[in-house]
Amino acid sequence: MTRNELIEKLQVPQREEEAEVWQQSRWLNRDNVPLPPYRRSWGAWSYVGYWCATGINISGWTGGSSLLSLGLSVGEAMAVVVIGQCLVAGACVLTGLFGAEWHVGFPLWNRATWGMKASFFPLLNRIALSFTWSATQAWFGGQVLKTLLGSIFPSIYNMHNPFPVSTAMDGADFMCFLLFLLISIPFIYIPPEQYRIPFLFTGAISTVACFALFIWSLARAHGGGPLIGSEAMAIVGVEKARGSALGWAMVYGISSQMGQICAGILNNSDYTRFAVHPRAQIISQVVVIPVMGVLTCLIGIICTSVAAQFYPEEGLLWAPYDLLSAVQKNGGRGARAGVFFASLAFLFAQFGINIAGNAISGGIDLASLFPKWVNIRRGAYFTTLMALPMCPWALVSGATVYISVMSGYATFLAPMTGLMVFDYIFIRKRQIKLSDLYQCNPSSIYYYYKGVNLRAAIAWVCGVAPCFPGFLASVSTVKISLGATYVYYLCWPLGFTISGVVFVILSKIWPPNGIGEVDEYDYFGTFGEPNGPSPIGTVIPEDGTDKDEPALVHAIPLRE
Repeated sequence: MTRNELIEKLQVPQREEEAEVWQQSRWLNRDNVPLPPYRRSWGAWSYVGYWCATGINISGWTGGSSLLSLGLSVGEAMAVVVIGQCLVAGACVLTGLFGAEWHVGFPLWNRATWGMKASFFPLLNRIALSFTWSATQAWFGGQVLKTLLGSIFPSIYNMHNPFPVSTAMDGADFMCFLLFLLISIPFIYIPPEQYRIPFLFTGAISTVACFALFIWSLARAHGGGPLIGSEAMAIVGVEKARGSALGWAMVYGISSQMGQICAGILNNSDYTRFAVHPRAQIISQVVVIPVMGVLTCLIGIICTSVAAQFYPEEGLLWAPYDLLSAVQKNGGRGARAGVFFASLAFLFAQFGINIAGNAISGGIDLASLFPKWVNIRRGAYFTTLMALPMCPWALVSGATVYISVMSGYATFLAPMTGLMVFDYIFIRKRQIKLSDLYQCNPSSIYYYYKGVNLRAAIAWVCGVAPCFPGFLASVSTVKISLGATYVYYLCWPLGFTISGVVFVILSKIWPPNGIGEVDEYDYFGTFGEPNGPSPIGTVIPEDGTDKDEPALVHAIPLRE
């Protein structure tokens, strides 16, 4: 292929009807190229809606249970959440820079960091997590749907159960799980660039529902319930952590706050690429992520505490659908109406986190893994359908090993995140040659050694190694030293930092080719109209006025 032929192929069509060009390459399609301005529609409020919609969910609601089980008081647990969520916000801003500035996502970022062929490794890890979390969140969504239907048709709780006890579910559970998946399908059809209105709507109603439950709980108990008092540890069933044990419990809690959302941090650029402006994602994430994370956890603790006061025979009702079922069971018609509206709000929240956070993420990754055959929509449908063979009812039914594996997966993802951030900010100085992200041959600066950047592989292993013994002990009966356990407690920040620093050192000793290079022409029309060079020394902005976009400054046209 001549240079001119390559240039012609990289001229990205501006509308879907011209999409036949994608069939010419196995490295690009309409969904993984740099987005042109007309497809970038997410402003600051869109990201507010996104984080509200995905922040208020069952996993965040139950986050307090894991912290109290470490022997922390409610006050100490909330301090951990505040620190942890602020660190999450900072990490999300860092991983959002690449997408907001160059308008490509996580799969393409990995091509720059890992190499064209080695990029499949982090991609496959993220796809596997998308399958698993999509199945798990769909199961939670089915449970919320069951509560909603139960508020209308209480007989659903007495449905015939065709399954044996060993399956850990009944007929109503499975029916509602299938219904949740079926209802998800039309939402997946909506392109991600058009999610801004659904996010704002979902975020608004789920926020209102959470605060309504919060106020109702405080009013009914005339306070925060028994978990707020001195008997909290006895109710939870653990001893109060003190001294150095308290300090390490808080450290572990902070790291676990980051570990719970490590997959979302890793591929945050998949969503920031839709930003109308590079700054649109920054302020909204800095403010909304910690606020929503802290409030969701606090409301979950208070509502559970009040439920323990009024429904002691039910145990600790950490999951909101269990809480709502108990309210209906012990209330009248008014309770059924309240349960219906609260369940509806949580149902929308589950659609938000599962479709955007898992199905679409899986679709984006699959679209870059098989760009010739898969687009985002097809990949999202496939990710959603994979919920069935994943058998989430078996995964979540007291499977402590599963919970430990998913929580501890930050051992592997944090070093990947560190590589990407340190490479982009400290090595490449936020400069990317977009056209080379779609060429798997030695002419690409991201081809490295036969498509593999050995620096990234070495740095990733260095980041994983210190925490791996702790991860192994958490999912098995392997015994490790107390020091190794404490290292594991630092899993996310330690893995992120070690891999990033080692990668920078290796890149300084063994510099990769093409550092600081950008394309001579804006082939994709990402910063303006394609097909022509920008004037010498001039930035082509997305709106004609802003100067914050990475500069595409060129002096000469491409040579053949």
